Amino acid sequence: MSKREPFILTSQLHDRSFLQRVEQAGFEPVHAPLIGTNARKLSVADIEKIESCDWLVFTSQTAVHAYFSQVSKPTTQKIAVVGSKTEKAIHSYGYEASFMPSTFSADVFVKEWNAAPHANETVAFLKGNLAKPTIEEGLDSDVPAVCIYDTVTFPEHVETITDLIHRYPQVTLVFASPSAVNAYVAADGTVQTNVIYCAIGHITKRAMTGHGFPVHVMPSVYTLDALLEQRIHLEE
Repeated sequence: MSKREPFILTSQLHDRSFLQRVEQAGFEPVHAPLIGTNARKLSVADIEKIESCDWLVFTSQTAVHAYFSQVSKPTTQKIAVVGSKTEKAIHSYGYEASFMPSTFSADVFVKEWNAAPHANETVAFLKGNLAKPTIEEGLDSDVPAVCIYDTVTFPEHVETITDLIHRYPQVTLVFASPSAVNAYVAADGTVQTNVIYCAIGHITKRAMTGHGFPVHVMPSVYTLDALLEQRIHLEE
C-alpha cells in the first residue's frame, strides 16, 4: 500500500496530464469517476435550430467535443463559454470565445450576459440532459436549447472510494459537479472524518453542504489546477 495520500477525482478528466501534476505534488492520484457522458447524435432539426442562432453557448468541455465531433464548421463565429477549460476546448478546434464571465459559473454567466448589449440576439445552448435551467431561464435573449449529451453514473466506483477511505488515515476527495455529488450520495457515500472534501465551484459546494458534507477546499478560480494548489497549501 502506498504511503502517499490518495487524491480522488470523481468526474470525467479531459486532461489526463493532471494526474501527473497530482503525483508531482506528493499525492497518489486516483481517478474514480462517478459520472460519465454519452454524446447524442444531432438530428437535422437540431442542426437547423443551432444554425439559425446568432450565438453558440457552451458550459462544459463535454458539450464542445460532442458538438464539434458532428459539426466541422459552425455558421457563427460568436461563441460564449462558461470558463477557461471550455475556452481551451474551443481553441482546440480553431475558434475563439467572444464572451466568458469573470467567474466560471452559469449564474455569473447570466448576470454578466444580461449586463451586456445582446438585444434581439438568439442563443443556441448546447447542454447535457442534467443541465439546470439557469441559462435558458436567466438570459434576456431567446435561448433555443439542444441536448447534446447524456450523463451516466458509475455507482460501482463508490466502493473503490470507500475502500480507500477505510485503508488510509487521510484521503482527499474532489467533486467537480453537483451531478458527481448526487451520484456519490445515491450510491450510499457518506461523510467521513478522515476526508478532505474539495469542491470546484460554488454550485458544487452548495450540493455538498446540502447533503451534509463539509467543504475544506474550494478555490476562487474554478479549475482543478487551482484546487490542487490550494490543497497543497491547506495544512501549511
